[in-house]
Order: sequence, then C-alpha cells, then structure tokens
Amino acid sequence: MPSKRQHKKGTNHWQTVTRSVWVLFVFSLAGIAVYAGIYYEKNTVIEDVQFSGNYFTKSESLLEAIESPVGLYADSVDYVRISTDLKKLPYVNNVNVNMTLRGVLHFRVNEYEPIAMLVDGNRRVYVTGGGIKLPIKPGKARDVPIVYGFPATPANDTLQTIAFKHVEEFLRAAKQNDTGWVTISEITWNEHEGVVALTHEYAVKLIFGQDNFHEKLMHWEAFYTEVVMRKGMNRFSSIDLRFRDQIVTKHS
Repeated sequence: MPSKRQHKKGTNHWQTVTRSVWVLFVFSLAGIAVYAGIYYEKNTVIEDVQFSGNYFTKSESLLEAIESPVGLYADSVDYVRISTDLKKLPYVNNVNVNMTLRGVLHFRVNEYEPIAMLVDGNRRVYVTGGGIKLPIKPGKARDVPIVYGFPATPANDTLQTIAFKHVEEFLRAAKQNDTGWVTISEITWNEHEGVVALTHEYAVKLIFGQDNFHEKLMHWEAFYTEVVMRKGMNRFSSIDLRFRDQIVTKHS
C-alpha cells in the first residue's frame, strides 16, 4: 500500500503537469491570436474611414486633413502620420485607431474642451487648459465663463503668463463648485485684486485674489446660500473674498 507521502507526491506531480499544459495552451492561443491579427492586417483592404468622438470638428474636415487610405492594405498605412496630420486641426487633441472586421478604419477622436471664452475687443476665441486658443464654431457653443484681459491673437500662440495661470486655476476650481460655476459669468485679472468675477445676476463684483480658490469658492457658496438668497443679489455691489476670516461687502 502506497504511503501518504507517495500519494501527495503523485498529486503534486499531476497538478504541476496540469498547470504546465494549461500555460502552454494559453500561450498557444495568444500566439494564434497574434498570427491571426498579423494575417488579417496584411490581407485586409481598407473599404471605408469613419470618425467618432468629434464634436467641434466636422468629419469632412478630418477626412480632408489626411491622405485617404481607402483601397490600401491595412499594414501599408502610416498610422503615425495620419494621427499627426489630424492633430494639426485646432480641436484635435489625440486620436486612437482600430480596424473593424468589415475593413472600416475607425478613428476615435479626443478633442480639447474649452474652459472659457476669451474676448479681446471684437475678437472671440475659446481657450482650454494650458492656454490653447480654439476658434469658435457656428452652432457649436459651450456654456463657459467669459474671460477678459488676454490677447485673442495670434491663434497659435498659447497663453503662458502667470496671470492666465491664476485665471486657469480659478476656472478649474470653479467648475468643481456648483454654485461658483452657475453664478459667475465674466472673469478678469488685475495685479492688485487678482481674479475678479462678475455674477450673472446684477453683475456683482466678486474678488477672489490670487490663490486658495477652492476655499474661497466654498466661502462664496456659503455666503450665497446663507445671505444672498435671503437678502437678494441686488443688495450688493461688491463682495471681497480675499480674507481668511471675513467677507467684506459693499452695498449698492
């Protein structure tokens, strides 16, 4: 009669063999999949090109920006070059590509998202994070605050000043604060007061300074909920939120 030790050894040996067979099977499947992918790519002719994810950029504009790969084998296409050409368009931030079983080359477009509208005299452009200027497209509006005090031209020149970085920081904080984003309509900057905003209602001046915008927006939210909604926005001409322990108001 075999001992328990021999029985255990036999069991472990069988488990090792089973595990090895399973690993080999998995790697074989992976190899087959890779080979099938290479074979499919080499023998697939591109029948059509489609785009998705684009809102500001028309699909026609995207197609015009590249040399059409229709009729070419999938493995002969320079996808890096196509992505580079597409990213030359103002709103295109990034592009991902994949091929469908029907020979359709599909581009998933990731576009820049405006955080404000920059107004400079009679010129208007959208601006995104990092100070990238974007043209305004008819019928493609975004409900974002208006920012004054920065040049709208040249279009390919990003805003890199310290002043805009403060404004951008404020915009990002405001977007995370429901009350701040809903109540504020216009924003500007000056060296003395820092970020200055006007409310949608009665254009009351809000002074936020140069830092700690999350905290100051929370103070504005509390003041708006507890005081403004009770007394009315028309009772105030300016509200200064720069100070840690107090909110200074001027009445109209």
